[in-house]
Amino acid sequence: MVIGLLAAGLLVGCGTPRTAREAAPAAEITVFAGAGLKDALPEVADLYRRQHPGTQVSFNFAGAGTLQKQVEQGAPADVVIFPGERQMNALEKEGLIDRATRKKILTDELVLITPKGGEKVKGFADLASPGVGRVAIGDPATVPAGEWAKETLINLGLWDKVQSKLVLAKDVQQVRAYVETGNVDAGLVWRSTAVASPKVRIAAEAPEKAHRPIFFTGAVLSNSRQKEAAAAFLRYLTGPEAAAVFARYGFTAPATAR
Repeated sequence: MVIGLLAAGLLVGCGTPRTAREAAPAAEITVFAGAGLKDALPEVADLYRRQHPGTQVSFNFAGAGTLQKQVEQGAPADVVIFPGERQMNALEKEGLIDRATRKKILTDELVLITPKGGEKVKGFADLASPGVGRVAIGDPATVPAGEWAKETLINLGLWDKVQSKLVLAKDVQQVRAYVETGNVDAGLVWRSTAVASPKVRIAAEAPEKAHRPIFFTGAVLSNSRQKEAAAAFLRYLTGPEAAAVFARYGFTAPATAR
């Protein structure tokens, strides 16, 4: 009788953990991504979850400089994706990313946007006109889109003429919000950020020679507790299904990889 009860107890004891394991997610990964990916990346992640139902993906979107500081301060994350290379280079130098996983994922363009019905600005030269009051860009010190905006304005000979008009934003999403609400006459954002909003229009594209190429680069963090799952998600971002979603938002695949 006692032996029978013990055997039954062992069966129950063995069965419960197995059931719990089957119900538990295979992995939970956290992605720190530049704010320019806030529109497209969750849609890509939804596709990924359908194919990998045991994997949960959560996001923290912000300016790249803000995310860099959070990682340096020990914030838990598994993947980082930044536009540009400054923040990624800093994290690599500090040994905070797995260098072998670092790759270029997407390319984008810098565009000049205005409110949907705005007619004051039709091109970059108009930013210097007296009729244009305020122009929004990301803070060049911490926001890659702002860094590229400053570089473009300098190379077009407009920086000194528009600097007093600039409204600096914490990230590219905030630049777009300023334009959407009409709080500024124009703003400089990624094409993907502009395409995602029906409230703005693209007035002009920045000339290619006015700035360096724009790449979004991703990597797995060195202290990730889900390195295999994180690397798998990063690989998915360069695959055909993800590319189809990204293309609808104005992104393109990079011609070369790091």
